[in-house]
Amino acid sequence: MAHSLMTGSSRSTRFALTKFRPPALPATLITRSGLHEQLAAGAGQRLTVVVGSAGAGKSVLLADWAAARPPGMTSWLCCDRSDADPVRFWAAFIEAPRAIDPEFGADAADLLAMDRRMSADVIASVANDIAKLPVGSAIIVDDFHFAAVAAAPDMTDLIERWPAETVQLVLAGRFDPPLRQHRLRMSGQLGEIRDRDLYFSLPESRELLANFGVRMSDADLALLHQRSEGWPAVLQMAALSLRGTTDPARLARVLEVRGQGIADYFISEVLDQQPPELAQFMLDTSVLTGDLTVDACAAVTGKQDAAALLRGIEAAHLFLAAVNDERTTFRYHLLVRRLLRAELRARDRGREQALQLRAAQWFEATGDSRNAVYHYLAAQQADRALVLLEDRVVPDFMQKPTVPTPLLPGVIDPSMLIETPERLLGLAADLLLSGDMVRGGEYLDLLERAGKIPPDSRLAARFGAFQSFRYWSLGQPERAIRAALGARDIQERTQLTDDWNSIVSLDLIHGYSALCDFPAAEREAAAALATPTVTEPLKYVLVPGSRALAYFEAGCLAEAAKAAWAADADARRLGFGEHFFAVDYLRVLSGLALERRDLAAAEQFTERVLSVTEQRRPLLEFLALLDRAQIWASRGQPREALTTVGLARQALPAGASPALLARADEQEALLRLSLGDLRSPAELARRLSATRRGLLLAKVALAAGDHRAVQEHLQAVALGDLTPRQALIRQVLLAADAIDRDDPAAAMPLGSALHTARSLGFINTVITTAPQVTGYMVEHAAQLRSDPFIERLVAAALEVRTAQRGSDPSNRALAEPLTTAEQRILTLLPTSTYLQIADTLYISRNTVKTHLRSIYQKLGVASRSEALERAVDLQLL
Repeated sequence: MAHSLMTGSSRSTRFALTKFRPPALPATLITRSGLHEQLAAGAGQRLTVVVGSAGAGKSVLLADWAAARPPGMTSWLCCDRSDADPVRFWAAFIEAPRAIDPEFGADAADLLAMDRRMSADVIASVANDIAKLPVGSAIIVDDFHFAAVAAAPDMTDLIERWPAETVQLVLAGRFDPPLRQHRLRMSGQLGEIRDRDLYFSLPESRELLANFGVRMSDADLALLHQRSEGWPAVLQMAALSLRGTTDPARLARVLEVRGQGIADYFISEVLDQQPPELAQFMLDTSVLTGDLTVDACAAVTGKQDAAALLRGIEAAHLFLAAVNDERTTFRYHLLVRRLLRAELRARDRGREQALQLRAAQWFEATGDSRNAVYHYLAAQQADRALVLLEDRVVPDFMQKPTVPTPLLPGVIDPSMLIETPERLLGLAADLLLSGDMVRGGEYLDLLERAGKIPPDSRLAARFGAFQSFRYWSLGQPERAIRAALGARDIQERTQLTDDWNSIVSLDLIHGYSALCDFPAAEREAAAALATPTVTEPLKYVLVPGSRALAYFEAGCLAEAAKAAWAADADARRLGFGEHFFAVDYLRVLSGLALERRDLAAAEQFTERVLSVTEQRRPLLEFLALLDRAQIWASRGQPREALTTVGLARQALPAGASPALLARADEQEALLRLSLGDLRSPAELARRLSATRRGLLLAKVALAAGDHRAVQEHLQAVALGDLTPRQALIRQVLLAADAIDRDDPAAAMPLGSALHTARSLGFINTVITTAPQVTGYMVEHAAQLRSDPFIERLVAAALEVRTAQRGSDPSNRALAEPLTTAEQRILTLLPTSTYLQIADTLYISRNTVKTHLRSIYQKLGVASRSEALERAVDLQLL
């Protein structure tokens, strides 16, 4: 089971439920009242840090403290290596407080899903929602060291805004988070618990040993406490070693334990004291990465009683914990797993490799080629790993809904594979399909430079297919199409037929769609469906989604809806609803919702697309952000939409297709036009195709009141080249021009446009194309023929007019009050440079910039001069 990032969202970042649960408290728990009091004293301070080495007892302490607090007042977040991705960490951070308030962070989650990055807006929204939590609440982030580097800049900004009088923030980890703690310490805003605090006192050490049934003399206890320095992990190991025995020799060995000898001590005094079968089982299962399932442990060790052995290890407190309620999946303490793995290697390197090989073979047999590859590599069977990649990378990708995690850097040296180019290509393909475009591209370049690709060979065809995939993903569809057609030519001349051929079809469908050449995309879709080996996800998800997108872009909404909903149903059936195969139909469903003015549904579909871009597909992120900008614009928030268009441009790397960038140009032009800027849209129009340029320039001329130019631009548009959508826009502009000229016959062209809109199902396009038409419909609603469609149009027109008026800063009050820090910066803004502000307030330039972004957002402006003018209007200056 998993948590969803956003309430009401059908999908977003996914988390295991255990991420938001404190660990289970051990039966041998020592409640540490003094530390509880220290933690409680952190209330009223901006930050409490708990910093200690592995095994110091941080998690148990915090879990015990959380259990002792009032119910429903504490949220928990446990970080792991995946939280090195800042977007994932902040998504989880927003999710965690929903244990206290289920509605927490809805706006922040929306902003994060939209931008896929942290911003001043997200930080401000999180801070505001934290301030609304019940007084006395606490947010605990355990193992923060996994996220510290990536999250520190934004966490620093959040702590500056933290409502310490309401909520306590506790960050626990193995090292100090880089959060300017010296400033917090000097101002009395930092609570600290460190290794020296976490180490057990002598009475606590005695109590822990007693809980394990161990008794020793005061002198021996004092010596053990001194030697172990009170480190909880060492004391627990000592207790395990001494439990059930009075052997003086063993006690002597226990008393010799030193902090630096913990590995040897664990092996000799804990592991070796277990029954041999159990100890060997622990050593053998340490080769498995991640969670330990009963089946995997049985396959690797050959023990049919693996379930009982796992439960026995857990019951003996041997640093193994169940991760599900059924207790069929377990996880070693990370430190202990490393110790076990190192000991296995030291005792018998051959056995370790044999176990790795057995694990690889089991995972391969179960169809888990990804884990199989990892274990083959660990078994020093690189060739078998690469053969498996070569054989399975494309079939697995085309049939399995989960996109694999990229192989870790350094696992394989690509330069060593020059003489086996098929293996190198398989590795490059795996990286590209898993979203590592940089390394995958580098490996392709290495292969090409090596000159090991025979012309007209299977290798040449496969290489071309993945060059095409690379170019498409990076937003270079023209290059993608050329490479794919070259690969297909080789396939056809040499009569190659295998799963890799499907990559060429995928590349061409997406390449032509990106260039809006939908007839060519349809031709490729039909060819793909005619292929005997076509997979179900390609047949039922990708191809229908591509067709739906072609219908939608043309303006055939009914056909688009039918194809998109069919693709959605099959994607859910096949488990591909979150795969990038689903992007086309999800974008169509978003566009259809926007057209009928269901902005909330449009936003949810776009958020699903943005979640797919976590897999690092620059082109898909670019398109999704442009869709998000359209939603902002339809909400009457053009400045937010402009910011999103800018983010879309940033998503594409250098060398992206001018045809794609022209989409951003067109959206920017329309947004700037809505803000009264006539010059910029005219300049941006130069980069558009003839039809799009003509329609845009007609809108500019209409805004300028140049009716002659409106007619000239609309007449210059070739009617035969117009899609149904573009033809409707042209009709609406003709009606708007007549309305603007006070033409008594204006009702005729408007009636013609409305008739077309009714037949095609357009609403949003009609009432957002020209404000003249929107105003006319609102003012003449009583004269229009009343029917459900007209009523929906008029209601939408009223909504748009209200939004347009609300987007004018002169008609809005300040949406959100400035914080104290923001007000200080605003006060200095008229007379100081950014550097001077930073020096005056003793903050960094980045902090000034962060606050300024938030100030501009709250004032609804985009520049310093606009901010000053707006602040004066609101009497903030």
